[in-house]
Amino acid sequence: MISKDKHQKHVPLAKPSLGDYGRIELGFLGTSCSTIQKLAQQIIQHLSASYKMAYVDADHKEGDELLAGGGSEDSLMQFADVAELRDKIVFKRLDRRQEQVSVFEQREWLNNQELVLINANHFKAKDQVLVIDPKKPMDKKLAKLTRVRLLLLQEGQTTIPDCIKTHIPNWEELPVLKIGETDKIFSFVNEFMEESRPPLNGLVLIGGKSSRMNRDKSDLTYHEKSQKDHVSELLTTYCKAVYLSCNSDQDLNFDASQLTITDKLIGMGPMGGLISAFMENPDVAWLSVACDLPFLSHKTLDFLISNRNPSKLATCFLDSEGKFPEPLVTIWEPRAYPVLFRYLSQGYSCPRKVLINSDVALLQAPDKEEFQNINDPASYEEALKVLKNQ
Repeated sequence: MISKDKHQKHVPLAKPSLGDYGRIELGFLGTSCSTIQKLAQQIIQHLSASYKMAYVDADHKEGDELLAGGGSEDSLMQFADVAELRDKIVFKRLDRRQEQVSVFEQREWLNNQELVLINANHFKAKDQVLVIDPKKPMDKKLAKLTRVRLLLLQEGQTTIPDCIKTHIPNWEELPVLKIGETDKIFSFVNEFMEESRPPLNGLVLIGGKSSRMNRDKSDLTYHEKSQKDHVSELLTTYCKAVYLSCNSDQDLNFDASQLTITDKLIGMGPMGGLISAFMENPDVAWLSVACDLPFLSHKTLDFLISNRNPSKLATCFLDSEGKFPEPLVTIWEPRAYPVLFRYLSQGYSCPRKVLINSDVALLQAPDKEEFQNINDPASYEEALKVLKNQ
């Protein structure tokens, strides 16, 4: 007898909310490509200091020439399967000759960019800005309008076509601007980005072996409760939800009400805990805090939260010696997820190595003494004395 249950061949994973190019996409369509290019240029020129942006468009001229056997005789793109990386001093340029590029590669290429602007006349975008232009009617292209966020009226246009009203049920709720109202368009993009900012979850890292302490450091008491409970309460002020990052043995000791994420990458330390958290929810930023920092306070966390930069891979502090990024009091943005795996694939399991070699917001801590970590019984007793006298 054949079972009717659907067989699951692969381990189910939480999939991040991605478009074909990035996490936050805004596509422009409904008017000429030159108008879209001008709009994108204006937005990038005005807002590039606030967001890391990319622009996606098509240019058929050179490709058509190469396919026809023409083009510049100096171009390496006339040869099959070739790649060319050039250092242009102020930017780098990668050209690749290949027939097909998967969305998986495209997402990797633009992972560092916070906002991807797209010519949606050519390519799909998660969210769209529709330009109402009588020269470019949309009646036969309505399928491209999946999540319209703004209507722009081309010069001289005053009405919304009936086909648009029929296709977009909530069209009356959408903001409507004239294409020349650039300041208002910039304000719309700012509001759109604020709405799209990933929420923040907390991650208390308690899965270490505590070999020098000879007991679980997360169970030590400094503030009239276990350190794992104390840090969890600290993070609750800032986070949508707070989880304990633990190993499989520890997970057996918690009741069902405790939010936990068990290490899926065994023996990989904090890096494994971070990746396990992103595997649980890849669409949030994770505020990771080690459990062995008894002096950590709201003063430091307030400063971290107020200086968070979602355009970066992470927001972190210099360590107590002021030399290197401190990975264990850090906000890791969703774009860090594939980057952490990239470092693992190249033989590195140190989150500090990731921060040192990535584009991060690096802060001077208001009080470096709060980064003292307590790893042995003598340090524990000394910390208790210091805290008692504060």
